[in-house]
Amino acid sequence: MRKLMMMAALASAAYAGPISVGGGWESFTFGDVGSGASGNPYTFTALGNVVLKVTDAFLSGDRFEVFVNAVSAGETSAPGSQGDQIGDNYDGAFADARWSSGMWMLGPGNYSVDIVTTASPFGGGGAALRVDDKVNPVPEPPTYALFVSGIAAALAFRRRK
Repeated sequence: MRKLMMMAALASAAYAGPISVGGGWESFTFGDVGSGASGNPYTFTALGNVVLKVTDAFLSGDRFEVFVNAVSAGETSAPGSQGDQIGDNYDGAFADARWSSGMWMLGPGNYSVDIVTTASPFGGGGAALRVDDKVNPVPEPPTYALFVSGIAAALAFRRRK
């Protein structure tokens, strides 16, 4: 029954158009359990690796299942509280375990993301998603030091010959 409700929510949601990679948080509203996000489906093209983030906001307690290209990617985390207020501070909500959130790494390609409400103690609310370029980690200074010392050792060894 739950799966049928989710599929109906996916089919009946209004299309909002493509979102920008690196464009910041895209807010959406939702109704009770089984309803889709107001912008479903969210579409975008990833030219490289990207990170998809989804977070509840406003009143804590809501939870979502995220579908990527019509396949469940999983649910956001279980909310750590119910009824706490954060407004539209999406970065704060994403970083705070009282609000449900999730993060998925995606490779290059075309994507369609649907978000379906799986818990909604207040019968609806507001939340957000964003897609960012995956930043490759910058090597730490000790890595550079090791690299430079290796080059110096190779040059010194070459001079001795």
